Amino acid sequence: MIRPVLIAAAVCMMAACTVTPQAVPPGPVASTAGFEVTLKEAWSRWPDELNMATRGEMLTKDGMLLNRLHLAKVKADEPWVRAAKNADVPRFRAAASEIETVDFIVASLKRIGYSEMEASSIRPETLDGQAGVRFELNGKWENGLDVRGDAAFIPSKDELKLVVFLAPELHYYEASSAEVAGIIGSVNLP
Repeated sequence: MIRPVLIAAAVCMMAACTVTPQAVPPGPVASTAGFEVTLKEAWSRWPDELNMATRGEMLTKDGMLLNRLHLAKVKADEPWVRAAKNADVPRFRAAASEIETVDFIVASLKRIGYSEMEASSIRPETLDGQAGVRFELNGKWENGLDVRGDAAFIPSKDELKLVVFLAPELHYYEASSAEVAGIIGSVNLP
């Protein structure tokens, strides 16, 4: 009799420690990347521990394969993608130009399964009073599905604050692009 009770207690304790996606209501959201964004609608938050491809947390409205908003901080000389310590992966360089940083983001996306990924409409963008860069993304997911996205970043001497939105071109990108533009525009740095 004691054994089933102990097993049930152990299962309950493990379940309490499990990291799961959480519903996020509209309003300000503090990210683990060290900045805040404001949502106009409810999203689901996927913590860093559930993101096996890149560092940082993700938000989604309809599921990770249908739309995802990456909120990340990448330290100098570190990769955005998850990889073994000495793996040959793109790494953020603090001394990189804006174009080199865009290339770093595109190369990182190619590393995690996006192909034919290209950046376009690269332009300066002021985010929370700081100089940043904004651009659009076009490519294919590994299954051949056309994807589009929007990205923005704010570089500093030792890290990169990054917001990247990706969704299938058919329906899901257009359905969320206006809201995502507002989210990117709402970046609030400490």
